[in-house]
Amino acid sequence: MNAIAEKITRVLRGSKRQNQIIGVDFTAEGVAFAHIQRLATQQPLLAHCDFLPVEQGIAPADLLRARLTKLGLLGVPCNLVMGSGNYQLILGEAPKVPQEELAEALRWRVKDLVQFPIAEAIIDAFFLPEDSARGGNRMAYAVIAQRRQVEAQVGLARAGGLELKNIDIPELVLRNLAETCCDTKRGVAIVKLQQGGGSLQIIRDGNLYLSRQFSLSYNAGLLDDLPGDALVLELQRSLDYFERQMRQVPPSHVYLCGENVTADKITEDIRRSVAVSINLLNLEIGLQLAEGIPEHSLSLCLHAIGAALRQDTVT
Repeated sequence: MNAIAEKITRVLRGSKRQNQIIGVDFTAEGVAFAHIQRLATQQPLLAHCDFLPVEQGIAPADLLRARLTKLGLLGVPCNLVMGSGNYQLILGEAPKVPQEELAEALRWRVKDLVQFPIAEAIIDAFFLPEDSARGGNRMAYAVIAQRRQVEAQVGLARAGGLELKNIDIPELVLRNLAETCCDTKRGVAIVKLQQGGGSLQIIRDGNLYLSRQFSLSYNAGLLDDLPGDALVLELQRSLDYFERQMRQVPPSHVYLCGENVTADKITEDIRRSVAVSINLLNLEIGLQLAEGIPEHSLSLCLHAIGAALRQDTVT
């Protein structure tokens, strides 16, 4: 009887774990993690979310393992975010092959664009929507990482006691955030700001159309204003490229997010300088937030939250 009870307990525990996932983002400053529970008839629940700063003499993976152990989350499936310096995202014309052959077909097209032997590369790829074709040629993104960088990510996951399911990239985890917290039917731009720069993703109907990185004189402090003129210039450049070069209808909204990016920093001058509506990304539109999650943790854990929202890993 005890054996049967233990088996039932294991099955129930496994079933519960299939409906939850952890997103993890290792950075130079520390490690961010987010724990999402998916409820059948409700919005996803952000049950835990925290940023663990680097501590001298303690490996970030050990910090994470200790916290997850305390929360009873060891063994929960995990999606890991690869740091932006550990891969390249390259946009180019897609060969006429099916999706399952795309990555290998692009391998030889990008071999001269990487700084290491192409034999050492791990490549994934995805098509842009057909309506983004240039001159009748469909476009595709190639995600290229050196094998040792991927192996290092796997090593971090093991050291942290993680049940690794996927390794994702920032561009796509921000896409996940947009899909959860915004209406992307007409297209939205997600702009994430950090110290020294930012990124912009344009997403429509779940598809990533455009991704850009840019430098910005922003110190990301609590009292630091957004550099309005420089930010507006980058927004205008991106939107102009999207409209003129990709021949797309401009997105309906621009949503800002990032460390110490708050609604009061989006001045009227910034709002008036761009032809589309600009607002702060509000996670509570698409997520339930557990009590006690500090607002500042949300801004530090955006990539981790987006990784945990990847739905193809939850069954």
